[in-house]
Amino acid sequence: MPGNLTRQHGKNQGFDRDDFHIDFDSRQVTCPRARSARAGTAPTRHPRPPPLIVARFNKSQCRPCPVRTRCTTTADSARTVGFPPRELRDLQLRVHAEQQTPDWKARYAVRSGVEGTINEFAHGHGMRHCRYGS
Repeated sequence: MPGNLTRQHGKNQGFDRDDFHIDFDSRQVTCPRARSARAGTAPTRHPRPPPLIVARFNKSQCRPCPVRTRCTTTADSARTVGFPPRELRDLQLRVHAEQQTPDWKARYAVRSGVEGTINEFAHGHGMRHCRYGS
């Protein structure tokens, strides 16, 4: 499962989605500086995935924050955070935690080697375009 793709996580400087706490029952999201925002649902671009749970912090919460630049770079100085539904979020957290274990890394190293070999034949040697002899 891919990791967190937010700008904050990619640069490893700032608060990414995992630094925010969501209370699914009360639909409240709390930032690392203990400010809260109500969460609502937002449709996704694709019809199959469930809608995201989105919390938008307002300007009055974000502008005076001393660590705002670690959280957002938006022009209006407010952070928006989206979460998948509870079941999917719990699954993501469990899978990400499992991916950090030595056992999982050892199993994935084998898969990675196999996929690399197949990729080399398919793309490096044109094996997707082999002719059949008669």
